[in-house]
Amino acid sequence: MSRTLRIFLAALGVIAVACHRQPPVQKQPPVRKQPPVQKQPPVQKQPPVQTQPPVQTQPPVERQPDVRPEVIKDTTGLVVIRDASVVVFFRDTLPNVLSSARGRTFDLQKTEERQDLRTAIRRERERWRSRKPRDYRFLLRVGCFCPGTRGWLLMEVRSGEPLRAWDRTGRSVPLTDWNTLSIDGLYANLEHAAEKDGHVQIAFDRRLHFPTYIRTSAARVPDAWGIFEARALTPLRARRLPVTKTR
Repeated sequence: MSRTLRIFLAALGVIAVACHRQPPVQKQPPVRKQPPVQKQPPVQKQPPVQTQPPVQTQPPVERQPDVRPEVIKDTTGLVVIRDASVVVFFRDTLPNVLSSARGRTFDLQKTEERQDLRTAIRRERERWRSRKPRDYRFLLRVGCFCPGTRGWLLMEVRSGEPLRAWDRTGRSVPLTDWNTLSIDGLYANLEHAAEKDGHVQIAFDRRLHFPTYIRTSAARVPDAWGIFEARALTPLRARRLPVTKTR
């Protein structure tokens, strides 16, 4: 074999070995361990959604007819009038003017005291009748357990009957059967108390002999009481008619 052939075959062998030689294996980086996966809590089942009942439609609102307030007519015939001239009469109701005299108290559960009260009423009323003016004004305050004590009123009495009444502001007030009385009306209530009640306390005016203070209370009913106070009685002069001169 020639030298040239041997060199050629050796070269082929080197080339073959170079072609079949594997490249060096690159080392892979170490694999990091993954943290353990946390288990999720079991999903709680939601309760079934309750279906709402269908909304009932309201019937259309009927339009009400226009309602007008009822007007009640005043059948008392009272016309409220303010008279400033009567306010001066109430100066006798000031606390520093009111008298503290309350007279005598009669225990009507005792026969002799009931008789004494009857005698005193009869005596004082006869004196009142002999001196009373035909027309007069006086201050009156009436109270009882129900509806309580009322304020002072100025009473005008004509021919023995209550005609008009005013409060302390000068406004006219209606006449009633329990708190707008004449002096004779006070005597009538006093005579009734002498027959029915258990205790009566009374004081009289020394000049005109009308009752200035009356307190009554029932014998067996603790809250059945009444108080009547009268003062400043003033006679009213009759109006004189003008005299017509004749030729």
